[in-house]
Amino acid sequence: MEKPPFLICNQGINRKIIKIRFIFLVFSFVIKRLKNTLKKTEIEISEEGYLASLIFSNLIYFILSLGLFTLIFYFARELSLNKSLLISLAVSFGIMMMLSLFFILYPGILARKKGENIERNLVFVLKDLLMQLESGSDMQRAFFSISKSNYGETSKEFSKVVKEINKGVSVEDSLRNLSERIESDYLKKTIWQITNAMHAGTSFKTALRNIINDLILEQRSKIKNYSQELNVWSLVYMMVAVALPTIGITIMIILSTFAGFGISQDMLIMFLIIAFIVQFLIVGMVKSRRPLVDF
Repeated sequence: MEKPPFLICNQGINRKIIKIRFIFLVFSFVIKRLKNTLKKTEIEISEEGYLASLIFSNLIYFILSLGLFTLIFYFARELSLNKSLLISLAVSFGIMMMLSLFFILYPGILARKKGENIERNLVFVLKDLLMQLESGSDMQRAFFSISKSNYGETSKEFSKVVKEINKGVSVEDSLRNLSERIESDYLKKTIWQITNAMHAGTSFKTALRNIINDLILEQRSKIKNYSQELNVWSLVYMMVAVALPTIGITIMIILSTFAGFGISQDMLIMFLIIAFIVQFLIVGMVKSRRPLVDF
């Protein structure tokens, strides 16, 4: 079970929270979202149990952060008790909202990550499948061979396909089930074309060759588009990393000299920290947009 970090799961407490049906009626939209994403991940928990864990975890972290920040503002900053409580309530509520958003989005993040890992090896898997079919193997044996190969997440998913086929599920239905539990447009498109070819009775090998060629062309197109985006992001990063800090600090010094605008050491440190955070976000965004393809 790959549960989100910092999520406190306790079955006994979850069962007690689930009995409070009013909470689940209020957060029905969250349950609907979780239902669609949890089945695409390795998180082995129901949507009601996940929401109950979310509520319990947020309550614990809210109480801990409220007590911690109250002590900090009251003793370290020497604020009044009422003011310390008010500020701590605002900060703790903000932390609780951010954690709630993270816990809700986390299954979707896992599902997309799983889909990206499958897309990385999809072309190689399809080439392997085509090679085995051309050598005389049947579909089930080819799927079994892929499930035992070293294709990472793709091999695990094909092992599930093989188990479903052994239980009597048709090849078309098992492939459709695979596309439903994986968040990957490439895989959905591939399985849609494969099942259509099988249903129409056309040459499966010819359809598979066309699918491989289309996937390679799409991946090359994504690489080309990413390289063009990278030029723009490189310019933005140079502006944020070099130009803006230099110009910003220069302007602040001029204002402090001629306009009587006082600049403290804390302001300079805060300015540098903000610039560093913006640089970090830009690098993370560029990395997240990088296409996960191998040839």
